[in-house]
Amino acid sequence: MNKNEKELEQISTTDKLKAFKALKDAGLKVEMGGSGVPTVVCASAADISRQLKDIRKILKDLRYTGSFGVRGPRKTDQILTDETPKEEDVRSDDQIPA
Repeated sequence: MNKNEKELEQISTTDKLKAFKALKDAGLKVEMGGSGVPTVVCASAADISRQLKDIRKILKDLRYTGSFGVRGPRKTDQILTDETPKEEDVRSDDQIPA
């Protein structure tokens, strides 16, 4: 087994969670998909190249050597955001009792 394979096996879930938390604390929108890899969601595809440098610096400071993802918004992300009512728009008297 070569050195890179050993390093990849040593990356634990805890390291991924630390990376997730550090990126989130930096003010980035982060998700952890089914693959278990922290993924930064950029506001637009054009922002990816700009934010990639900052993301790498944050992860380098953590000494995180695992995988991470960066993606632009999906159409479904925008639909969920547009359809979700704001908290101030929902009043208790507007709700129908069950």
